[in-house]
Amino acid sequence: MARESKVEIEVRESITKQLIPNETLREFSWGTQEASMSAAYFLFGVIGAALARQDQKGFHIGLSDRRLILVEVKGKMPTGEVHSISISDIKGLQYRNSGSSGNLNVHLSADILRLIFDRRPWWSRAKNMAALMPLQK
Repeated sequence: MARESKVEIEVRESITKQLIPNETLREFSWGTQEASMSAAYFLFGVIGAALARQDQKGFHIGLSDRRLILVEVKGKMPTGEVHSISISDIKGLQYRNSGSSGNLNVHLSADILRLIFDRRPWWSRAKNMAALMPLQK
Protein backbone atom coordinates (compact mmCIF):
# COMPACT_ATOMS: atom_id res chain seq x y z
CA MET A 1 0.00 0.00 0.00
CA ALA A 2 1.29 3.45 -0.86
CA ARG A 3 2.38 5.71 1.95
CA GLU A 4 -0.17 8.37 2.93
CA SER A 5 0.73 12.03 2.58
CA LYS A 6 0.49 14.46 5.50
CA VAL A 7 -2.81 15.81 4.13
CA GLU A 8 -4.27 12.30 3.76
CA ILE A 9 -3.32 11.54 7.37
CA GLU A 10 -5.01 14.77 8.55
CA VAL A 11 -8.20 13.93 6.62
CA ARG A 12 -8.27 10.35 7.94
CA GLU A 13 -7.76 11.56 11.53
CA SER A 14 -10.51 14.18 11.13
CA ILE A 15 -12.97 11.46 10.13
CA THR A 16 -11.72 8.86 12.61
CA LYS A 17 -12.63 11.24 15.47
CA GLN A 18 -16.28 10.96 14.35
CA LEU A 19 -16.46 7.16 14.47
CA ILE A 20 -18.56 5.50 17.13
CA PRO A 21 -17.35 2.37 19.02
CA ASN A 22 -17.09 -0.73 16.80
CA GLU A 23 -17.47 1.34 13.61
CA THR A 24 -14.81 0.76 10.93
CA LEU A 25 -13.61 3.36 8.44
CA ARG A 26 -13.50 1.70 5.00
CA GLU A 27 -12.30 4.64 2.85
CA PHE A 28 -11.95 8.42 3.03
CA SER A 29 -11.40 11.38 0.75
CA TRP A 30 -11.66 15.16 0.54
CA GLY A 31 -14.06 16.94 -1.80
CA THR A 32 -16.53 19.74 -2.35
CA GLN A 33 -20.20 19.88 -3.14
CA GLU A 34 -20.96 20.28 -6.80
CA ALA A 35 -21.39 23.85 -7.98
CA SER A 36 -21.45 25.12 -11.52
CA MET A 37 -17.83 25.75 -12.49
CA SER A 38 -18.40 25.65 -16.22
CA ALA A 39 -19.15 29.37 -16.58
CA ALA A 40 -16.10 30.40 -14.54
CA TYR A 41 -13.94 27.92 -16.47
CA PHE A 42 -15.28 29.09 -19.83
CA LEU A 43 -14.82 32.79 -19.05
CA PHE A 44 -11.61 32.75 -17.02
CA GLY A 45 -9.97 29.36 -17.53
CA VAL A 46 -8.48 27.17 -14.82
CA ILE A 47 -7.52 30.09 -12.56
CA GLY A 48 -11.05 31.49 -12.68
CA ALA A 49 -12.57 28.12 -11.83
CA ALA A 50 -10.13 27.69 -8.92
CA LEU A 51 -10.97 31.14 -7.57
CA ALA A 52 -14.70 30.51 -7.92
CA ARG A 53 -14.30 27.28 -5.94
CA GLN A 54 -12.23 28.93 -3.21
CA ASP A 55 -15.23 29.79 -1.01
CA GLN A 56 -17.07 26.56 -1.75
CA LYS A 57 -18.01 24.30 1.13
CA GLY A 58 -15.54 21.43 1.43
CA PHE A 59 -15.83 18.09 3.18
CA HIS A 60 -13.65 15.39 4.64
CA ILE A 61 -15.63 12.36 3.49
CA GLY A 62 -15.51 8.97 5.14
CA LEU A 63 -17.27 5.74 4.27
CA SER A 64 -17.60 3.45 7.26
CA ASP A 65 -19.32 0.11 7.57
CA ARG A 66 -22.42 1.95 8.90
CA ARG A 67 -22.59 5.40 7.30
CA LEU A 68 -21.18 8.10 5.05
CA ILE A 69 -19.61 10.82 7.21
CA LEU A 70 -19.22 14.39 5.90
CA VAL A 71 -17.09 16.70 8.06
CA GLU A 72 -17.39 20.30 6.82
CA VAL A 73 -14.10 22.12 6.33
CA LYS A 74 -13.03 25.64 5.45
CA GLY A 75 -9.71 25.32 3.68
CA LYS A 76 -8.10 22.50 5.65
CA MET A 77 -9.72 23.20 9.01
CA PRO A 78 -12.87 21.35 10.16
CA THR A 79 -15.68 23.79 11.08
CA GLY A 80 -17.34 21.46 13.56
CA GLU A 81 -20.34 20.62 11.34
CA VAL A 82 -20.66 16.86 10.86
CA HIS A 83 -23.28 15.23 8.64
CA SER A 84 -24.04 11.53 8.68
CA ILE A 85 -25.93 9.45 6.11
CA SER A 86 -26.88 5.93 7.07
CA ILE A 87 -25.80 3.17 4.67
CA SER A 88 -29.45 2.07 4.50
CA ASP A 89 -30.35 5.50 3.04
CA ILE A 90 -27.75 5.20 0.27
CA LYS A 91 -29.08 3.47 -2.83
CA GLY A 92 -25.70 3.57 -4.56
CA LEU A 93 -22.48 5.44 -5.24
CA GLN A 94 -21.52 6.24 -8.81
CA TYR A 95 -18.05 7.50 -9.69
CA ARG A 96 -16.95 9.16 -12.92
CA ASN A 97 -14.08 11.45 -13.81
CA SER A 98 -13.58 14.24 -16.28
CA GLY A 99 -10.41 15.96 -17.42
CA SER A 100 -9.91 18.04 -14.29
CA SER A 101 -11.96 16.44 -11.53
CA GLY A 102 -13.77 13.34 -10.37
CA ASN A 103 -17.43 13.17 -9.39
CA LEU A 104 -19.03 10.89 -6.83
CA ASN A 105 -22.81 10.80 -6.98
CA VAL A 106 -24.39 9.58 -3.76
CA HIS A 107 -27.83 8.26 -4.70
CA LEU A 108 -30.17 8.74 -1.75
CA SER A 109 -33.81 7.73 -1.37
CA ALA A 110 -35.11 11.10 -2.55
CA ASP A 111 -32.10 12.98 -3.94
CA ILE A 112 -28.56 12.81 -5.27
CA LEU A 113 -25.62 14.38 -3.43
CA ARG A 114 -22.94 15.31 -5.96
CA LEU A 115 -19.37 15.59 -4.66
CA ILE A 116 -16.35 16.82 -6.64
CA PHE A 117 -12.78 15.55 -6.13
CA ASP A 118 -9.48 16.98 -7.33
CA ARG A 119 -6.96 14.64 -8.92
CA ARG A 120 -4.39 12.96 -6.71
CA PRO A 121 -4.82 11.31 -4.29
CA TRP A 122 -8.54 11.98 -3.96
CA TRP A 123 -9.77 10.53 -7.29
CA SER A 124 -8.67 7.02 -6.49
CA ARG A 125 -10.07 7.20 -2.96
CA ALA A 126 -13.49 8.35 -4.26
CA LYS A 127 -13.41 5.57 -6.87
CA ASN A 128 -12.65 3.05 -4.09
CA MET A 129 -15.69 4.31 -2.15
CA ALA A 130 -17.94 3.66 -5.13
CA ALA A 131 -16.44 0.18 -5.58
CA LEU A 132 -17.18 -0.68 -1.92
CA MET A 133 -20.92 -0.12 -2.31
CA PRO A 134 -23.13 -1.88 -1.59
CA LEU A 135 -21.49 -2.78 1.70
CA GLN A 136 -22.10 -6.26 3.01
CA LYS A 137 -24.63 -6.19 5.84
